[in-house]
Amino acid sequence: MAGRSKTGIFSWMESSADSAVRQYGAFIQRLTEKFDLDEPQVIAEYSLGDAVWPLVSVTVKSAHIILRYEPGRWPASFLVTVESSAPVPSLFGLFDPTLDLSGESLPDMKPEWLHGPYRSNQSQFSCELEDEWDLAMLVRILRSVGLLDWAAIPGRKSDESQ
Repeated sequence: MAGRSKTGIFSWMESSADSAVRQYGAFIQRLTEKFDLDEPQVIAEYSLGDAVWPLVSVTVKSAHIILRYEPGRWPASFLVTVESSAPVPSLFGLFDPTLDLSGESLPDMKPEWLHGPYRSNQSQFSCELEDEWDLAMLVRILRSVGLLDWAAIPGRKSDESQ
């Protein structure tokens, strides 16, 4: 996920005069604090209207995500690329698992930053999320990748009552 020289998002946000961009930065800061993440890095910038927005790279445990906020769409959305060291388990319907963004051309977003659908590769995929709640849920799921799967405990019968 190489890009231009990286800058921490919080110092990048200090230079933004646009209130919507600053609100987005505040959301990223809350997400970072809630999940105890390292500071996200700005790997590129893109323009929407009069505002310049950051393309953000975030490490979540053993996964890496690239995040592009799309406020100009209705509803606003997040385009997210996930590269995980292990398959990401069930996503509880957070997004369309068949959506293929790999052939899309987005301004200031390198083609290698967009992967195919989750259905094809659960370790490397791109998706579209509807809101910050969905993004927070995806981060929570990524934090749990590789943890003990209680349903896979040897000797446990699937029909046992709890």
